[in-house]
Amino acid sequence: MTLENMNIAAGIKREAATIISRIEHATGMLDATMAGGIAEGFLIGLVCVNAITADATDELEALFGDVTDQKMISLRKNG
Repeated sequence: MTLENMNIAAGIKREAATIISRIEHATGMLDATMAGGIAEGFLIGLVCVNAITADATDELEALFGDVTDQKMISLRKNG
């Protein structure tokens, strides 16, 4: 699922898009790992304040995970 198709508030989508961009533009493994940690912290915060449904949490977690995995693969190939 894409971020645009998720049923979450616009403000959450904007912040998630910023985090995804940070992951995608990471210049090294450390940057990518840090950005992945930011994504995880963002999700934990959303869950703690019940800002999104369990389904949306799972979808957003999968999206962050996929983006991070793809970046790590790219960095390994080019590093």
